[in-house]
Amino acid sequence: MPSLFQIGDLRVEPGTRAAGWLPIARMPSGGSMGIPVVVLRGAKEGPVVVVDAATHGDEYEGTLSLLRLLREVDPASLRGTLVGVPVLNGPSFDAEVRGNPRELHHFDLNRTFPGEAGGSITQRLAATYFNEVVRKAQVVVSLHGGGNVFYLDGFVIAHTVSGSSLDVIKAWGWKRFTDTPDVAVNPYQGTLHQKCSEIGIPSITVELGGGSHRSPEHLSRVTREFIRGLRNILIYYGVLEGRPERPDTIWKIKKQNLRVNNGGILELEEGIDIEAPVAKGQRLMTLFDPLGDVIEEITAPYEGRVMALPASPLAYPGRIVSSVYQVIEEIRV
Repeated sequence: MPSLFQIGDLRVEPGTRAAGWLPIARMPSGGSMGIPVVVLRGAKEGPVVVVDAATHGDEYEGTLSLLRLLREVDPASLRGTLVGVPVLNGPSFDAEVRGNPRELHHFDLNRTFPGEAGGSITQRLAATYFNEVVRKAQVVVSLHGGGNVFYLDGFVIAHTVSGSSLDVIKAWGWKRFTDTPDVAVNPYQGTLHQKCSEIGIPSITVELGGGSHRSPEHLSRVTREFIRGLRNILIYYGVLEGRPERPDTIWKIKKQNLRVNNGGILELEEGIDIEAPVAKGQRLMTLFDPLGDVIEEITAPYEGRVMALPASPLAYPGRIVSSVYQVIEEIRV
């Protein structure tokens, strides 16, 4: 029989579900800010799987998916523990933007780990989550997406793609994964999976969804895909019984994000869409000024396929507006 499971003041008996808040700080209005945590403690002993969503406040798809999964799973059927954090970054979630709009120094939570207990609100969020929740885990899954600014079509990021990290990637069961999500930018400085790697906890960041694909049909598809991957993880770790749904092989990819140098108005070329094949140097979109003059042409860096597209024709200087990927290795699951 498993023992009592505790996170902060939240105490969870075997075979039960409990929910509560990890306190962070008192706000100017006198109210308290915290991290919502839902724990499903299995009736049998087993590993601890931690899943979070809304690290960035405009990435809602993971929250919807995690809340549905937590409703559907009976804790008495589990061997181990599922810890869900549906809204990790409350201030940014409330404002429907990537980071905390009140933050002066640490806007992006996923560049702030492992945080600082006495620091800014974002640093305190990172420190509390990392120390109180993440350190208890045998595996961590972080659900992300394109937010309000663009759409991403399903890939997995890990700090490394060997050993236990590769096992988690295979367990999730999506076709594409990478350990190099960008170029000319340090993508791992202060990210959750970087710090998990440093302390020996396998973790993945999963990207799917975004502002231009939030019709009911697309939201339903994204939610199904997230839930399928989460169930695969739980089955792989023996927390949940069942058969996983995943492909026979997965692709290791290289992926390059494409940014505009200037602000302007974007117009996609005919035929450019998610998964469209592109040739090296092919024009994907053109950036115009409000007078109709061409400012920039955004072209494919190499032969591959389109993975991300903007959610709006409005482009700000330095913003990512697309990404192109290329398969570099196929690995059997």
